[in-house]
Amino acid sequence: MQNENNETWHVILNPHAGAGKGSRDRKKIIDILKISGLNFVLHVSEFPGHALKIAKELAYKGGTNFIAAGGDGTLNEIVNGFFNGRGAVPTNVVIGMIPVGTGNDWIKTFGIPDDYEKAMQIILAGKKVTQDVGEISYSQNGAETKRYFVNIAGFGFDGLVASNANHLKAKGISGFRVYVESLFSSFLKFSASKTIIEIDGVKVEKNLFSASVGIGKYNGGGMMQVPDANPVQGVFHITLISKIGLWGILMNFKGLYNGKFIRDHRVSTYTGKTVKINSAKPLPGEADGETLGEGNFNIRILPHGLTVLCGEIDFG
Repeated sequence: MQNENNETWHVILNPHAGAGKGSRDRKKIIDILKISGLNFVLHVSEFPGHALKIAKELAYKGGTNFIAAGGDGTLNEIVNGFFNGRGAVPTNVVIGMIPVGTGNDWIKTFGIPDDYEKAMQIILAGKKVTQDVGEISYSQNGAETKRYFVNIAGFGFDGLVASNANHLKAKGISGFRVYVESLFSSFLKFSASKTIIEIDGVKVEKNLFSASVGIGKYNGGGMMQVPDANPVQGVFHITLISKIGLWGILMNFKGLYNGKFIRDHRVSTYTGKTVKINSAKPLPGEADGETLGEGNFNIRILPHGLTVLCGEIDFG
C-alpha cells in the first residue's frame, strides 16, 4: 500500500488502550503505518488526559490530520484537544481511527473494521464524512466545564456503569466481561431519582434511571441504546429509561444489543438539538465512556463539527 499524499499525519497512540493492547501491539501498528506510505509522526499518550494535551498542542500549531490509535476514550480525548485548542479550527481537522480499545463502539457506526490492517485501508481510501459533535456544559469542582463527544453521552445509571467499567479496565480487565460486571455491580448501587429533562425547550419529568444522548448508535461494547441515531443528521437521538427493576434489565438484556429494548413501556425516545438534565440528586455522567463526575448537564449539538475517515457506509 502506498499513499501519494505528503501531508503529515499525527498518530496518537494510547499504549494503555484495550487493557495494554496498545503497548503489546505497538510494533505491529508502527509497521503497518510504515508500509502504508503515510508521512506520519508518532505521539505516545502516557497518562489519562495526555492524548487531549497532545492534540491540543498540535492543533494550536496548525496540525489538521490525525489518527487515533486507541479506543473510544482516546478518540474522545483527541477531539476535546481540537475543540479546546487555542486558535484551533476543528472543522479543518480530519481524523482516522486504528481501533485498539476494549469496546471500539464509535467505529461500528462508521463502518471501520476492528482490524489494524483493514482500518488502515479505510484511512488510505480517504472517504470522508462530516459528523455532528456534542457539547456538554456542567459544573466541576465549582468551575464551569465543557466536554465534547462524538458518539454517546450517558447520564444516571449509564454514567455509573462507565465509571465502574473504567475502574475494571484500569485493573487490566477487558472484553465483554467489563460491561457485564459493570452493568450488574452498578445496578446494586444506583437508584432512580426525580429528574427534569428539557429537550428543545420542552420539559419531561421522570423518575429517571438513565438517559442516553446519541450521535452514534453503539456503546458499552456493542449495545444499541440509541438505535436510530444518525451522526450526520444534525440532531441528537435521546433514549430515556424510567425506574426499572432487575427483572426489567434481565428481560431487556438481549434487546440492548439489537435496539429492541426501546419497545419497553418504561423507555421513551426523542430527538432534539439541546438537552438539559436537572435532577434533585446530582447524576453521574459520561461522554464516550469517559467519566464526567456528578452534576446537572446542558448538552447541545454542533452540526457537522468534525470530519472523519469512514468505511463504505451510507447515512442516508
